[in-house]
Amino acid sequence: MAEWTNLSYANVATTSPTAHRISSEWADSLARGGAAEFDGEAEKEGMMPLREAASKLLSCGIDDVCVGSSATELLCSLAWAISPPEGSNVVSSRVAFPSTVYPWARVCESNGAEIRLAGHDDSLYTDPNDILSLIDERTSVVTVSHVEFSNGQRYDLEKLSDAAHSVGALLIVDATQSMGMVPIEAHSTKADAIVSSGYKWLRGTYGAAVGYISPAVVRDLNPGLMGFRSNADLWDLRADRLVLPEDASRFEYTTIHFGAALGLAAAIEELVEIGMEEVWRHDLELVDSLVRGISGMEVEISSPLSEEERSAIVSLRLPSGNSSVDVADRLQSEYSILVTSRSGLLRVSPHIDNSLEDIESLVSALGEILS
Repeated sequence: MAEWTNLSYANVATTSPTAHRISSEWADSLARGGAAEFDGEAEKEGMMPLREAASKLLSCGIDDVCVGSSATELLCSLAWAISPPEGSNVVSSRVAFPSTVYPWARVCESNGAEIRLAGHDDSLYTDPNDILSLIDERTSVVTVSHVEFSNGQRYDLEKLSDAAHSVGALLIVDATQSMGMVPIEAHSTKADAIVSSGYKWLRGTYGAAVGYISPAVVRDLNPGLMGFRSNADLWDLRADRLVLPEDASRFEYTTIHFGAALGLAAAIEELVEIGMEEVWRHDLELVDSLVRGISGMEVEISSPLSEEERSAIVSLRLPSGNSSVDVADRLQSEYSILVTSRSGLLRVSPHIDNSLEDIESLVSALGEILS
């Protein structure tokens, strides 16, 4: 069995062993006994461990948290719930991960609303002021990736929230590339909704995601995706009535892979126990080591390094004649080191499971390949 050094948490995490065990045990119990081992009451309460864990991570109430199968699913439901009207606009960035924008583009196309995307420079950097300049009295939504997947740029969510709210718009945040890496206090961001998939920095697996919905707006939002679980009384299975819960759980509408959700809850509890400030400090220490290690190479750092905008994603522009795809493939096949090629850059994204020795191994291997 290959021993990998995963320095690509912005792609897919090495799943927390505890999360993997819990998820697998749930799947085994279902295979063994079906509803005998996962009955109606267990299904009714199946989201609660993850809601509780996420509320600790985000320093918010359990009622402010919902569970889904992916960030994209939650964003789609939010996009239809908000449904920007004809003549309004939705503001984002051109380098945002597609799923951050696509749900809004679909709804805007249907409603006759406009998508406005801020541009970027050659390093895929978006000046936050360019986003702010697109916001006007017709803006209904500002939606961003908290940390951009391409170069790790991190936005000041409070500043964006203030700008959005000043014109009556909402701020919707895709935190898939930040939650679990960056400390986030949901209320302090002033964001109206924050969503994240679980298989990256949260160290869960595919099939589970979390969302925060501000209590200031949740009762005004009629989710775009509905199912039997949307009803406040879960097992009142009558098709002639629907009473939505008063809290964020109104965005939970169907069955999901409960094993993935239970595993993700355990993975988040691990991060909470370590402390997000310590996770953040550790991840940045690894990034600083990488930046020092490549200083003698002809490699350009395309990620912001200022305290206000940096993250644990560092994207490297390699010397002319070196393909980021080829270098990433060689690092994997020859050195068992996992990084990712994105937008022509070599993206490195270490996390809490990594050590300074892992960074030294990458620097050494990169030096051999580029020489």
